[in-house]
Amino acid sequence: MSEMTLSVSTWKYGKDWVYSITYDEALSDLARFVIPTHQALGVPGHVEVVAGQIGEVRNCGASSYNGMKHMSAEELHGLVAMGWGVGSHSWTHGIVMDNPKLELLESKEAIAEAVGVPVTVYVAPGSNDNLTPEVQEKIREYGYLVGMGITDDINRPDPQDLLWVNRVPLHERYWGVFDGYYDAYKRIRQAQEERGWIVDYCHCPLEEAVHPYKDCTEGHHRQRLEAVVSEGGTRCWYANPDEVVDYRALRRSARLAPVEGKPGAFRLRLDTLPPQVRRQELTFDLKTYRTPETVAVKVDGAAVGVSPGAAGTLHFTASVRDDTQITISTLTPGGSL
Repeated sequence: MSEMTLSVSTWKYGKDWVYSITYDEALSDLARFVIPTHQALGVPGHVEVVAGQIGEVRNCGASSYNGMKHMSAEELHGLVAMGWGVGSHSWTHGIVMDNPKLELLESKEAIAEAVGVPVTVYVAPGSNDNLTPEVQEKIREYGYLVGMGITDDINRPDPQDLLWVNRVPLHERYWGVFDGYYDAYKRIRQAQEERGWIVDYCHCPLEEAVHPYKDCTEGHHRQRLEAVVSEGGTRCWYANPDEVVDYRALRRSARLAPVEGKPGAFRLRLDTLPPQVRRQELTFDLKTYRTPETVAVKVDGAAVGVSPGAAGTLHFTASVRDDTQITISTLTPGGSL
């Protein structure tokens, strides 16, 4: 087996880069244009729920979205069944450190109860002032895996701290010193080059943007997703952020080593894996000149499929646990060991 080396893939399924999109507020009007576009293109989404407003007409501070209805528990259940994810956008959309237990912990618990799945993503309401180092320590304490702000940049595979994940504004206009405009291809080439993760951010695209500095139109939203799918093809992982966070945490904790005296045998340790991680599947890169038909892989005694990747690389994806055992055998073209 000296002609083979095994490592954990940067991204699941051996993909080159990753795309996700989030919708702050989790408004019912997403059903008008946004959800049908996602269904048509096969791209999952992620909604950020204001826990104290579930199923209610929005009435939080001075907002362009006041008067629009937040999704009910039933609507959120429907999204989860479609493969979407759900995060916490606090309890009141206010200053979270004024009452961190309510805004961070109780919001997380209430949303999880409403949708029936654990919540591990926190998305700062209002501005990055709600993702300070003090807030990050609280979300770590309260069992979140990730905190998301608003920073116009991709996320690199390593070694970025998951307590601050960048999100790219998908808006008609961009605020600040360098004012800008909508771009359907924003950050795509960069993500491809750096093997990064784009997380787009908007609210509820409609025929006209509710606010040009907070949203895009439904036409521009559709163009963005079409551009991502066109440019990404089969090399992009179109993913619910919950899945990406689980994979990142799993990969970070993974320690893979050959088993001494057993050629082709490897042992995987995950003893630092956070308990909040639910999806425990890893993709492995097998560097070899061989073809999938001449390699047999077993993970904890069960055979797994092998697929071709880039030249000289094969991939396989499998459920793993702490102390998983992997064995790789070479076959003759006819299939014999």
